[in-house]
Amino acid sequence: MPETVFRYPGAQPFRDDDVARQTFFGRDGAAIALSDQVLANRLVVVYAKSGVGKTSLLNASVAPALRKAGTIPLFLRVNDIEHDILRSVLDGIQAEAARQKVEYHPGDATSLWSFFKTAQFWRGDLLLNPVLIFDQFEELFTLQSDEARDRFLSELSYLVRGVAPASVADDARLSKTAPPLQIVLSLREDFLGLLEEASGRIPQILDHRFRLAPLDRDTAAEAITCPAQIDDPNFATKPFELDKDVVPSILDYLTRSAAAGRKTATRYIEPFHLQLICQRIERIVAAKQKLSTAKVKFTMADLGGEAALAETLAGFYEDAILSLKPARIRGVARRLCEQYLISPEGRRLSLDERELRTQLKLPTDALQQLVERRLLRTDRRADSTYYELSHDALVQPVLASRRTQALVLGWVAVITGGVLTIALGLIALIVVLYILFGTLVSQMWWGRLLC
Repeated sequence: MPETVFRYPGAQPFRDDDVARQTFFGRDGAAIALSDQVLANRLVVVYAKSGVGKTSLLNASVAPALRKAGTIPLFLRVNDIEHDILRSVLDGIQAEAARQKVEYHPGDATSLWSFFKTAQFWRGDLLLNPVLIFDQFEELFTLQSDEARDRFLSELSYLVRGVAPASVADDARLSKTAPPLQIVLSLREDFLGLLEEASGRIPQILDHRFRLAPLDRDTAAEAITCPAQIDDPNFATKPFELDKDVVPSILDYLTRSAAAGRKTATRYIEPFHLQLICQRIERIVAAKQKLSTAKVKFTMADLGGEAALAETLAGFYEDAILSLKPARIRGVARRLCEQYLISPEGRRLSLDERELRTQLKLPTDALQQLVERRLLRTDRRADSTYYELSHDALVQPVLASRRTQALVLGWVAVITGGVLTIALGLIALIVVLYILFGTLVSQMWWGRLLC
């Protein structure tokens, strides 16, 4: 059965595929600037705040531009802690070549230098230069051991500096000329300082940087409106029109939401929240299109007004919790998010997996399911895995759920106390009536006896 294709990915990043290339809007300027920078330099560091869309930009917009320039973008991760990093990277390269349907001749796997001096990637008669894109590169520091990290950085340093390792000096095949390639390291902004640890081996590691900013109002408007107009029979919905009030209302709400706790609204918009709202719009449109063949004009009333915008993140949180079975696990997961992962000041906290198991006894498969649904994310530090909410935007709906739970429990206590008071009152009344009735009967009996 073919996969249902939607215009908006929701919480998931845009992928490197035809659907994403059709529906990814609002980042044209950033895509051109980053692609040019990658092609002009041997190493570029891409960084941004969590949820701004680094992966989506690289997948949906930068990768196609790199292909047009005669390269093959190879998306790689360094999150495999069961195997040697070099081995997992080379396996990832093979998988990427297969996914992109290029002719691939593996190189000498002794080292990264020897591999890229001997590997070849062909598309038809065109020999492609590889671009290594390490997504979520902070995983090298948060997941890998110090020893594994040092080995890999040493391997990477030869490629970045274009200097052959001493171990290949006598190998005629592996000349000292640097292999033609580019490297992209993409990571969260709060981990940028970790790259300074590698500056001893790679002095130029921070020379060429690209910071991806959140969407502004104009680019966010493109991300909302343009995908709705695409006419493609493979999509789950037909093209639809957005009423003139829809986009301004969404943008007004999102700028206020992004500036929560500040005195003034920000002009920037989080793509994470935006895509969740757009996904909700498309689901409503799909339901309306099943009832009518006429072109749908979507209004704020269809969405449910601004209150529905506020409910979007809350709905995402609730859906992720409700996806867990049985009900006891859902209660434990809710306690994790609402009592352990948010500070009294409303900031995200991380919880050690060992502590989590000791205090909450939440199964590993349930945690993994919450990670896959992008409610939680993991970090590896000091030989332990830590869990945290995936995005700052989730703090408010989780806090709201915590307040609701507390309110419900408060009312339950009040009602329970009231019922108990009434019950005790009824018992007391019954006792009094029993005593009075007993006294009356006793007096009547003695009266008859005396007579």
